[in-house]
Amino acid sequence: MANDKKTVSRPEYQLTLKEELEVERVINFFAMSLLEQSTVDEVLWDVVRNCIARLKFVDCVIYELDKSRNVLIQKAAHGPKGSTVGTIMQPIELAVGQGIVGTVAKTGKPERIDNTALDKRYIADDAVRLSEIAVPIWHNGCVWGVIDAEHPKRGFFRPHHLTILTKIAALCAQKIRRVETEQAYQQVQQQLAVNNRRIAETKLLALRLQMNPHFIFNSLNAINKFVLENESEQASLYLTKFSKLMRQIMANTANEWVSLSNELTALKLYVELESLRCDNQFNFQLTVSDSLNPDLVSIPPMVTYPYIENAIRHGLLQPNVRKPTLCIDCREQDGYLVIEITDNGIGREASAKAQLRGLTAHKTYGHALTEERLQIVNEVYDVNAGIYFTDLTRPTGEPAGTSVIFTMKLKQP
Repeated sequence: MANDKKTVSRPEYQLTLKEELEVERVINFFAMSLLEQSTVDEVLWDVVRNCIARLKFVDCVIYELDKSRNVLIQKAAHGPKGSTVGTIMQPIELAVGQGIVGTVAKTGKPERIDNTALDKRYIADDAVRLSEIAVPIWHNGCVWGVIDAEHPKRGFFRPHHLTILTKIAALCAQKIRRVETEQAYQQVQQQLAVNNRRIAETKLLALRLQMNPHFIFNSLNAINKFVLENESEQASLYLTKFSKLMRQIMANTANEWVSLSNELTALKLYVELESLRCDNQFNFQLTVSDSLNPDLVSIPPMVTYPYIENAIRHGLLQPNVRKPTLCIDCREQDGYLVIEITDNGIGREASAKAQLRGLTAHKTYGHALTEERLQIVNEVYDVNAGIYFTDLTRPTGEPAGTSVIFTMKLKQP
């Protein structure tokens, strides 16, 4: 009769219930402790520190494998040498295959040495110790490093210590993998943010440069008018102011941000040119509050020009406007820069109807460019910039002009 009994291989050592409970408690503690660590170095130092504190080891070191050089490098160490947490002054390097640690790195198998005096592979560090235990840290299918501990007492390390360290090595590998994944994700996010910022800044530059030919075209039309009407002195004066304005605009639009002082200088030149072009038909008032220092406040260049142009051409220079006046007021309000552009023209509704009937020959294109610029500025610099319109009315309900308010968080140059 055939023997149908099967041979069952039994483990070399069976943990007692007490040892199993200890393993469970220790692993739970290490798992909770590792949750708080956010870098690989923090993970390694947390493990060696807790191996000393919780397992009563005398010395514990974690080596990382440098695959390019095929050597193990001390990354964290805790014990009698008193290494400052987070720093190893003179890290030891071991070739793969050298010593007990190097052997574990080469074979990928843990080792427990009861008497190092009988093991020729043993390499003493700061002192000779009679017991040693070393387990590999597996990461992505390869040996990432080795956890090594020593004790002066012969036979100190028991089988349950090997079980504990093996599970700690697995926890360590899981945490390292998670940290590396999070770091890779953060690097991708940072690179994406950098790329998006570069794209936005490039687009801002393109939009700023589009403003230049827009206002150059308007000014050249005015100069052409004076020349055709044989008004040489006016043409000369206009050309002089125009050249100053162009220099100022070119200087301003070369930068993403300019001081409010520089912007107001160019703005005044622009309004003076518009006033000359239309034979001084409107009055102009510019006020800056005492609480605001124009030299210490930054602003995107040329953001108010389209609205000033619109106020003059479509509001003030229309029929039946009495004492046309343009007012620009700059002030600080609740941590914001406020620039208010007010005109007493015909109002937006009447202006829109006039454009539809073809009564105004000029159409501005700067509004859309400015709105797009401000949207990108907010995305890149988070200054909460915005443009707000208010239709002004007289007590009788008749239009009394328009107020355009530009607001933005105060930004220092």
